[in-house]
Amino acid sequence: MLAVSDGLVLALLGWTFASLVLPMTEPLADDLARRALVTGLMLVPLVKSIFGIYSLGRCDLMERGRRSLQGALLCSAALLVPYIATEEMAAFFILALALALTGFVATFLADLLIVQSVLVGLPQWRTPVVIIGAGRQGAALAEKLHRLPWLGMRPVCFFDEDETLWHNTVAGVPVAGPVSLLKSSPAYAGLAHTAIIAEAGRTGAALADMVRQLPFRQVYCVVGEGTGGLEAQCHDFNGVLALRLGKRQPSGYATLRRAFDVALSGMLLLMLAPLMGFIALAIRLDSPGPALFRQERWAGGNRTFGCLKFRTMHLNAEAHLMRILESDPVLRAEYATYHKLTVDPRITRVGRLLRKTSLDELPQLWNVLVGQMSLIGPRAYIPRELPEVGEAAAVIGTVRPGLTGYWQVSGRHRTTFQERVAMDVFYVQNTGLLFDLYILVKTAFLLAKADGS
Repeated sequence: MLAVSDGLVLALLGWTFASLVLPMTEPLADDLARRALVTGLMLVPLVKSIFGIYSLGRCDLMERGRRSLQGALLCSAALLVPYIATEEMAAFFILALALALTGFVATFLADLLIVQSVLVGLPQWRTPVVIIGAGRQGAALAEKLHRLPWLGMRPVCFFDEDETLWHNTVAGVPVAGPVSLLKSSPAYAGLAHTAIIAEAGRTGAALADMVRQLPFRQVYCVVGEGTGGLEAQCHDFNGVLALRLGKRQPSGYATLRRAFDVALSGMLLLMLAPLMGFIALAIRLDSPGPALFRQERWAGGNRTFGCLKFRTMHLNAEAHLMRILESDPVLRAEYATYHKLTVDPRITRVGRLLRKTSLDELPQLWNVLVGQMSLIGPRAYIPRELPEVGEAAAVIGTVRPGLTGYWQVSGRHRTTFQERVAMDVFYVQNTGLLFDLYILVKTAFLLAKADGS
């Protein structure tokens, strides 16, 4: 489907170029432009095939983006070398390169749009999987697959050796019975196309024996929690499977991103000044109190800063929250898990709209401009939350908190506090241009859907 989408996008791009540009060229140049058009656009699917983009897992947009960038760089090298060497055909190679790069960008955005807007809503698109192990890690995995449909997997049942779990549900998924049922009963084996082993304790021969018994051609094995932020590569040491793990080394990307933060935040503050003035007036008319709210947030180490937001709550909101939590154990349990309330009585009428559209966070553009925050980064934690962040604070505190970030585009208020921490660690340890572009595009989708906090 994505390959067909690429073909349609490239055909539309070629038709647009042929309709708008070719009529304005000279007859001799017209023939050259047509050849450049065919060359540039044909390179896109050819190079994407070489890099295995069409054979990737349906869910891996990050890897698809990384390989697309590598393909674009390969096209650039392939067309720039003859451009330098052949002066007579310089225009041909430059035009072909421009069309190829435009094709890479257009097809990647089309892929993202199809996956996020169409395919995630089709249950048939998501691969049915069974999960081996219904413990804490298996339950967390099933919940994540339910919450993030773009991962492309749909858990249908658990298998576990613990008899007390049989015929019950874990994370909304039934526990069918022991793993041996998959081998003895074709009906159970036909429920799914692949399996995920969530029992981190299985190693060596026991793991290999289980994989051989499972009636699936492909089996995923979860290494364990806390390893998501590491680079991993499989190696076969003459029959012994090993993972090469490592962390990314710091690069000059932080300097580039800071320049981008200053330029974009300054431009947005000027453009959005009238809207921000209107919002401030609406807040003052809706409830007594200032339009802006300044809250102390953690900035790494022993440093804090005043995070700006439009006020969305009534005055003395924290004291009101404490009274509510003390009197209602259900809300107290919800707040302990998510650090948010689904229906929060502290929020004003205007504040509810601002939170739904995320407009309450616009003043943080000033925090970005002065260097206290970044446009993209981990969550800006409240200092009292640091004990729950735990050892992850040593990693998260190495970068500026972000106006948007990985956890905000991966479930946001539907994620638990510890899941947010894990996603922030993953972001810090995998930060890069492609990751940030993915987050920016996903943020734009969520803002368009008004999927706020």
